[in-house]
Amino acid sequence: MTDVRRVAVLGAGSWGTTFAKVMADAGREVRLWARRPEVAAAVNERHANPGYLPGVVLPMLLTATADAAEALDGADAVVLAVPSQTLRANLAGWRDLLPPGRTLVSLAKGVELGTLLRMSEVIREVAACPQTRWRWCRGRTSPGRSPRRNRPPP
Repeated sequence: MTDVRRVAVLGAGSWGTTFAKVMADAGREVRLWARRPEVAAAVNERHANPGYLPGVVLPMLLTATADAAEALDGADAVVLAVPSQTLRANLAGWRDLLPPGRTLVSLAKGVELGTLLRMSEVIREVAACPQTRWRWCRGRTSPGRSPRRNRPPP
């Protein structure tokens, strides 16, 4: 992400806010999308997200909004930090707002109940984007090393 100046982080829970803080601490301008307007207001007015990261002061380069279109406007990279079981519905709503040609970073872990798809597979399916646009932010296991899940054909 060396050429990335502006990052949209979609999801203002503890993991999304922490990742947004790390990016802002690294000098990136970060716009955090919060589902609840009061969370966005706390980030903007008090530089805090007390419900998820009590006692942590957030950098000035990190701002928040409850409007996904505003968060995504002008983003050089998009970070998806919503719970795995809400990723499909959220991404379907954001699909037309995603900046074309920008990298998507997934912070979600797990599989989707019902389909047993990995989050990378949900992103590929719902956002209809090639694999070259998305990256994983996972533990020590690299993509493709996980055993293939048994699931019915689509």
